[in-house]
Amino acid sequence: MESAMIERIHAAAEVLRPRMEAFLSDFLKIDTENPPGRNYEKCVSFLGEKMRSLGCEVEYVEVPEEALDSLPEESKGFPRYIVVGTYKGTRERPAIHFSGHYDVVPAGGGWTVDPYGGLIADGKIFGRGASDMKSGIAAQIFALETLQHAGIPLKGSFVSSAVPDEETGGQPGMGYLVRSGRLTKENTDYCIITEPLDPDMICLGHRGTLWFTLTLKGVQSHGSMPSEGLNPIEGMRTLLERIDRRIRPQLERVSMYPVSPERSRKSTLCITTIQAGSKVNTIPDTCSASFDWRLIPEQSVEWAKGEILSICDELVREGVILEYAYTPIVEADPTMVDEDQPLVDALKTCGKAVLGKEMGINFSPGMDDQRFAVHEGGLRAAVVYGPGRLALAHKSDEHIAVDDLVKGVEIMAAVAAELLGTEE
Repeated sequence: MESAMIERIHAAAEVLRPRMEAFLSDFLKIDTENPPGRNYEKCVSFLGEKMRSLGCEVEYVEVPEEALDSLPEESKGFPRYIVVGTYKGTRERPAIHFSGHYDVVPAGGGWTVDPYGGLIADGKIFGRGASDMKSGIAAQIFALETLQHAGIPLKGSFVSSAVPDEETGGQPGMGYLVRSGRLTKENTDYCIITEPLDPDMICLGHRGTLWFTLTLKGVQSHGSMPSEGLNPIEGMRTLLERIDRRIRPQLERVSMYPVSPERSRKSTLCITTIQAGSKVNTIPDTCSASFDWRLIPEQSVEWAKGEILSICDELVREGVILEYAYTPIVEADPTMVDEDQPLVDALKTCGKAVLGKEMGINFSPGMDDQRFAVHEGGLRAAVVYGPGRLALAHKSDEHIAVDDLVKGVEIMAAVAAELLGTEE
């Protein structure tokens, strides 16, 4: 990337800085908490109007009912929408697809500012989603506007999409975008998911995720005669003891991959919910618990699931429980792509030119939409890069530094120009 091109992009981004601030502030004022999934139609309309103003062909997609099976109960009846904006250069290929999710986790408590006020103060923009990840969507859209303002005509196609529901698994969002054929290796050469893994880092993948519920079946009886029943709470205690004895030691394995933060280079297994019983003097007949298992890149869902089911089968054989039910919530294998590829090279080169320092390489501790592009879309040139900071995601007083947003825009614009080519 020539320094003159970088200087033009920088100058254009600085001119557009006030527009970026105002746009992201307005974006943050749209409450898109998930669950349940509020104001999704309003949100995609807001984004689509901006894309259309830049000359994009805009497609609004309402996710069909048959693709909404994964929605939690509290989200039923709330429609899901995707917006895709395509700006074609002088030729259709190569094509780069930037994508981000517009849903946000519930605001929660502890805020000192309005989580949906879009406050701009002290060089920062505050609000739920400021880091994770409405700033990423704003940056990908303004990357195109920056190129246009700089007078840099593209050869290939610049595609920008915004999807729902990443925070609850992503199936009706990026999952549907890929399965509907709108993002695959047949129509896309490069993909950047604009999640917040820090503005000076290129993320090549993420840990795997196994979310599941176990329901252990016992025999109900009177609390004064426990021997007449079979207490599934005791069965759950035994299950947890065996997990500690047999699985916990395997969680100490340190991944060879640079998962961030450092402590996430190990697998983690947490029990996160538990339900049993209805009355103090009654032995319950069931006990259910939910688990969140994060797998390092060297592990697989198949292996992890096998470990859990093996312990449950033992408990049945030993008469500790009558039977059990395993209910999957999310089963997502770890995702990894190669560092040695043109997309990563472009991010390194452009990132260094914009930031004045080398870009780092990392892997995400949690899953994200990259997995759909890689595993289902067949894209190996799919990475994560965004302006937000991971440490601020899901926190009270979530925010992004305006400088981080602008630098992210510059890097995305430069990468698009580098990979798509310019008519200059």
